[in-house]
Amino acid sequence: MSKINEVASNSANYGADSGEPDTGWLPGGDVRTLGFESGKPEPWYHQGQYEQVDFPVASFIYGSKKEDSKLAYKVQKQTKVVDMDSVIKDLDLEIEELMTNTEIMYKDIKRG
Repeated sequence: MSKINEVASNSANYGADSGEPDTGWLPGGDVRTLGFESGKPEPWYHQGQYEQVDFPVASFIYGSKKEDSKLAYKVQKQTKVVDMDSVIKDLDLEIEELMTNTEIMYKDIKRG
């Protein structure tokens, strides 16, 4: 398996960290991990068979983990996990049906 290097293209005026997680804020000292084991809805990670090689540690915004947790709001998100294999199978069936219908239409046009 080959590694994919990701580069952030943040402008110089953007003050946030380029490693800010898409699924929410972490209190200082916590390690950013990807995947279902971390409790975050990231099915793309497992279904794409990626492997996390960097584990960034969040900075303390309010000085300590206790203060960060006390002064920050936490929002719990839930999402439906979709199996990409079933989505691809459904797409394959639709494409097959479209090809069959197209062949029938061409035959009808030639006859008519």
